[in-house]
Amino acid sequence: MRTRVKRIFSMFLPFSLIIFAYILFTKTNTMSDAQLDIIRLSPYVIFFIGIVIAWRFNRSREFFVLIILTLCLSVIRYTKSDSISSTEAADMYSIICLMIPINIALFSFLKERGIISLWGAIRIGIIVGQLLFALWLIYSGERYILDLINKDILSINIDAINSIPQISVIVFLITLVILITREVSYKSSQDVSFIAVLLSLFYVLENNSSQILCSVFFAVSGLILIVVIIQDSYYMAFSDELTGLPSRRALKQDMMKLGVNYSIAMLDIDYFKKFNDKYGHDTGDEVLKLVASIIKNVTGGGKSYRYGGEEFTILFPGKSISEVFPHLEELREKISQRGFTIRGKDRPKNKPKKKTKTLKSSKQIFITVSIGVAQKNENYRTPDDVLKSADKALYRAKKKGRNCVSK
Repeated sequence: MRTRVKRIFSMFLPFSLIIFAYILFTKTNTMSDAQLDIIRLSPYVIFFIGIVIAWRFNRSREFFVLIILTLCLSVIRYTKSDSISSTEAADMYSIICLMIPINIALFSFLKERGIISLWGAIRIGIIVGQLLFALWLIYSGERYILDLINKDILSINIDAINSIPQISVIVFLITLVILITREVSYKSSQDVSFIAVLLSLFYVLENNSSQILCSVFFAVSGLILIVVIIQDSYYMAFSDELTGLPSRRALKQDMMKLGVNYSIAMLDIDYFKKFNDKYGHDTGDEVLKLVASIIKNVTGGGKSYRYGGEEFTILFPGKSISEVFPHLEELREKISQRGFTIRGKDRPKNKPKKKTKTLKSSKQIFITVSIGVAQKNENYRTPDDVLKSADKALYRAKKKGRNCVSK
């Protein structure tokens, strides 16, 4: 339940920021000139902070999208100046309307290959190449491509309600569909942030007449990318990548929040090292995922963590040993009854449509765990003491023959 709430929160946060940006924009007509100057400057400050954070956390996708946003905002502001003709301004606007969705789609698909690397240099080259190509289109006098960008390819006239060229609107929609499809398939907060940025910038380009609106929504787009970097970095720091359970670092923090009465259980997969040696580490990882998926749903108000290796920890705030013991027994039994199928060497990765007699039957094994539990008392006053006591109880469970719970 808690994981689902976090998932919903991470999905709606970027769109909440867009709503906040709109409310802020509606208040700008009452602001002083000094406040408006701060708003005009804010996108560049946010972009700079975001670029530094993306570089430090090696998030190349956000890094390059932030560079694109910086360039696009600078060009949009340049088109509002008196030093450029109306024709050149219209051409730059049309190119930006097309380049923004293309680049968001492009960099959302590119894998993380680093920033200070050959792949990073290639991506910088892509951005520079686009910039040079745009300048050539505007100042070369060759109008064919620009006319094609601005051409109405649909019989529907949407100019009255939308100022973005039809081709760019279509590219925006295609990019949106791609990002939504990816998000549904992979459930990535990064894709959610790109969707929010795409919608925010579409709104900006569709209302291109207001510089303050442009500043507000470009700033919030940069802020959305910063937030997703922080969210994902927090998840990586406090969650175990393999099992999806909170990590040992999260355990240490939550142990400091425990109250006067609590119990702690330590759980270890029996004979896991022999299992790894026999079937390989890839199969061992699948076993860890299976056990973690069961531990995650422990009853009795417990919260599960991956302690390290094949060991897991469960915190029971406000519970005594007598209260949590039945829940640990139930957990142990669930794990022992859950069969794990060893994939045969000649078994295909994907399930075949028809069964064949040539395939060897898969082997099913059963995993067991040993559990030790301790609670806070006069002898064990701190969470660390209780944890060590639970670890000793775990070894007593192993000496008893494993597949049992020991106090």
